[in-house]
Amino acid sequence: MRYSILHLSDLHRDLADEVPNVWLIDSLVRDLEAVSHDEAAPPRPALCVVSGDLVYGVSPNAADGDKEIGRQTVQALEFLVGLADRLFAGDREKVVILPGNHDVTYKRVLESIALVPMPTDSGERAALVAEFFKPNSALRWSWRELAFYRVIDHAKYSERLAEFAGLYADFYQGRRRYSLQPEEQFDFFDFPDQKLSLLALSSCHGNDPMQRAGRMHPTALAEARRQLSASSRTGWLLAAAWHHNLAGGPSQDDYLDSSFLQLLIDGGVALGMHGHQHRTECFDERYRLGPEKRKIVIASAASLCAGPTNLSPGAPRGYNIVEIDNEALTGRLHQRQMVNLQFSTPVWGPGYFFDTNRTYVDFELSPPLASRPNGLDLQLVMESADRLLGGGDWIGVVNLLSEHMEDSLVRKYCFRALQELDDPFATIKLLSGPRDISEAVLLGTAVAETGDSEARRRYLADPFVLASTDASIEHIVSSIKARAAK
Repeated sequence: MRYSILHLSDLHRDLADEVPNVWLIDSLVRDLEAVSHDEAAPPRPALCVVSGDLVYGVSPNAADGDKEIGRQTVQALEFLVGLADRLFAGDREKVVILPGNHDVTYKRVLESIALVPMPTDSGERAALVAEFFKPNSALRWSWRELAFYRVIDHAKYSERLAEFAGLYADFYQGRRRYSLQPEEQFDFFDFPDQKLSLLALSSCHGNDPMQRAGRMHPTALAEARRQLSASSRTGWLLAAAWHHNLAGGPSQDDYLDSSFLQLLIDGGVALGMHGHQHRTECFDERYRLGPEKRKIVIASAASLCAGPTNLSPGAPRGYNIVEIDNEALTGRLHQRQMVNLQFSTPVWGPGYFFDTNRTYVDFELSPPLASRPNGLDLQLVMESADRLLGGGDWIGVVNLLSEHMEDSLVRKYCFRALQELDDPFATIKLLSGPRDISEAVLLGTAVAETGDSEARRRYLADPFVLASTDASIEHIVSSIKARAAK
């Protein structure tokens, strides 16, 4: 099965020359249409990953800072909603979002910290420096002021992603929430049609403008690693997304220690996606903790909306299309770049990889850790149906089981739901070709109630109905014929 993932990142707008949402969405839709005519065209994207930095952010001393961060948040939300509407018929579950460092609200950070007076004693200064370099230190260093600060209100500090959490809840219309507790900051997005499960991670644990390095909370990573092995994901391709890049120059500190990749590989993750570095890249990371010859393919996306001062030298704005073949376990990363100079009205075109001199680069994927057992999908469907029945969600049961009506147990569950639902049209659609007297009676009652001539013809010609000597069915047949004769 071939499908594509639209990979966007770093949506933070150039505040001096912002891209309007209408143009940005239209430009992406037009470019995806243009790509579809290329010789090496990928399938139309089945889902989208937005790997962080949804807003630019606001200086804590800015006038009307709260109003401005609110404006940027609404702007990002409207873009994401518009993108889901245009590309995925409004299905927001097909758009995966996660936070980046720009989504951290600086004002909330400053409200949670206090200046630490610099000791005059050399020993006390040395102790302060040692505390600063300890793991999970509450100390922060301001180069601007050449001063230490300490986080004194950890609850307030956790709220630095509150605006992102609000956007998250609004975008997914309350079906998903983003916890402000670092150990809970991950989410799974399962795509049964693509046989893909995608883990969205936060690389912003402890991240703020005074501590720029990306980190993941160990508890969140451990729990996410555990949930990767859920039976419902067995045999699927596993992918993960986060924000920060995995390496930087000697003067940089705003990247993520790549050692966590070994845990993802061990859990079966074969594909990783991130942003932050504002340039497209693709490479492999090998498994080093055991004899397994596994790897993870890492794809980074360029910035979709950054201004000239935020772009990497020689790297224009861009985005990726990640093409996947689940059966062949291969992929292709397509690079798209901004090809004009008007930052407020970008136009996209092909970008070229230096190592291939092509608009794409091919890669191989490690296989799932285990094959998917036969019958697992139907078993999971039935478990979900059982929960829905227990909760009285008859419509949910019918919608869930409608594609599995060839199974006898499914038909029993659906029959019960149709009895409670009392929707004759749904009954006619799902119980055509009745297999027993109960189904024939319920179907015949629905046919008689609707008076649908085509449904009547099929019912009266059905072999089971014709052969039946049951009094209830004979009575329904007589009633249908009498009504048709009027």
